Amino acid sequence: MRPIKQVMNARIRRLALGAAALAIAAAGQPAAARAQGTLPPPQADGMPTQAQHDRASTDPNSFGAGWGDMPGGVAARPYVRTLTLINGGVETPVITAGTTTPHEPPVGGVTTAIAAGNLCRAGQPAGIGTCYATPNRVGLSVAYRAGDNNGSDFAAPSVPLTTRVDANTIIDMTVALNTLGRDLRWTSMNGDLLYWQTTNLGQDDATVRVKFKPAPAPTISSFAPGNGCTATPIRDCDIQRADGQTLSASMVFSLDDTLDDALTGAAFATQNAIFSFLQPGGTPQSPSLDIQVASSHERADGSPQLGSFKAFLPAAALLNLYGLLPGDATAFSTTRGGDAGTNDTPTYAPWNAAAHGSDGLLVTVEDITFSAPAYRVKSKLKPISTKASARRRKTTVTSTVAACAKRRKNCLATLYDLGPGDRARYRATRSTLLKNKAVKRKLSLTRPAAKLAKGDRYLLIVRSKKNKKLLASAVGSVR
Repeated sequence: MRPIKQVMNARIRRLALGAAALAIAAAGQPAAARAQGTLPPPQADGMPTQAQHDRASTDPNSFGAGWGDMPGGVAARPYVRTLTLINGGVETPVITAGTTTPHEPPVGGVTTAIAAGNLCRAGQPAGIGTCYATPNRVGLSVAYRAGDNNGSDFAAPSVPLTTRVDANTIIDMTVALNTLGRDLRWTSMNGDLLYWQTTNLGQDDATVRVKFKPAPAPTISSFAPGNGCTATPIRDCDIQRADGQTLSASMVFSLDDTLDDALTGAAFATQNAIFSFLQPGGTPQSPSLDIQVASSHERADGSPQLGSFKAFLPAAALLNLYGLLPGDATAFSTTRGGDAGTNDTPTYAPWNAAAHGSDGLLVTVEDITFSAPAYRVKSKLKPISTKASARRRKTTVTSTVAACAKRRKNCLATLYDLGPGDRARYRATRSTLLKNKAVKRKLSLTRPAAKLAKGDRYLLIVRSKKNKKLLASAVGSVR
């Protein structure tokens, strides 16, 4: 992953609010006031408003590079199109038909702030490890208006709120990525994920609709030198006790296009964590996904810090990364590595578009002890090899599945065409070529080359004929 710019690292460590730390950067001092030393102490939960994030670095009251520094300026940045708060089934619209014009409610009103991560100042040369012409991270926080800045802690707001927001409030929000949607990969958030829907993936005008609840997160006032709790990847994280606890709702959109585009549209939500990190691994034949979470060993009151995460893997990631379908939840395993500790047994729940916004799989791990465990999500199936060749008018797919009988056709094979090899891997497109064809250990499947052409990718799934248990799967390309 690309390194985080120094100024944004400082902001991350200032508030340390987990996966969405970029979004809720603490309110620093504008350049002019900082030079004169005239500013009063900031509010305990103070953070920049949208108008402050929009300022260009040439503005004497800026906090560094802002949306005004990006080509296209504020008009090109992401914005919240709609936001509704739901309490006990009662819906309260907060933002309707939103645009890039900042939403500025009265004091105590709920609003949002969107921040650019690792953006170059106007005229600053872009470079890896320095800055980027367009941000490689976009942070978003749900906040409340607290005078000249915003507040983020809904457990102890500094002003009375006009609409109740607590741990049971459902936030229903649609975010338009405007001109930056083409590079969207995964999204991380501090919150309890309930619903996730993406549209126009791979296009500049991609949008995300999310329903989630605010979640607790620890506050850490300072980090020891060399501490890597917010490093990417996380390393050397050892914090005994948190200084406090907040209730917040925030997220970070990763625009890091160096990651596999099969992860486009994936979402990860944490609770009681100060930071999280996603790292693909494994091999093409046996891929894996490592999810790191970091936090203090104890809460501020000395009780154990117990966290959780939800990882939503969209159907395209399951199909193109793992070679599996959303309904095959039992094919996955999640194991803990990194720091020793405990957690509840991971659970796997298929999601569908009608109920949850998207087809895919939700992996949940609760009651995590810290400081920095890494969870590896991978298929439990043993890899199998498969080959396919197109000759004249026929394409033949072959494989050997050890779990099937050598001479008896006690297995069922299903074959899908995934389309041309250059098709974007964030698309879950597939067409059924053969379904539940009886096969034995060494299988050979033939289809018209017009339906499975040279250069196409395909998915082979083999199940037990007796109980339909998944035995093997593989993704291949027609030669």
